[in-house]
Amino acid sequence: MRTDRPSGVMGETPWHLAGDQRPIQNNMKTTVSSYQFVDSFRAAGRESQFSRPALFALFEYLEDYEDSCGVELELDPVGICCEFSEHRTGIAAAKEYGQEFSDEEEALEWLRDQTQVVEFTGGVVIQLF
Repeated sequence: MRTDRPSGVMGETPWHLAGDQRPIQNNMKTTVSSYQFVDSFRAAGRESQFSRPALFALFEYLEDYEDSCGVELELDPVGICCEFSEHRTGIAAAKEYGQEFSDEEEALEWLRDQTQVVEFTGGVVIQLF
């Protein structure tokens, strides 16, 4: 007998006694602070992927995204590392895609036309495209 409620609720046979091999997979959400978000990269062995200022900016961006779209994102530091990259300047980020700019604002404008750009003091984080 499978239930959506945790085993141990009165009147129900726990899943392991009812002959099932495992309970129905349910997920519980937790809210993380910006510091927990940053620390999750260290815990995943990805602390060198982004600078701390970039991680705080990325946290703010993702939090704003959740609010504006009405969705809840799952924290996946490895997935974030595969989807975003940090650069010292917009010019450097654009160069990774074969674009040459001498003006930072032109480079950022080009990047914004291509992808999501998160600016912060010390650099930019872009969503890979």
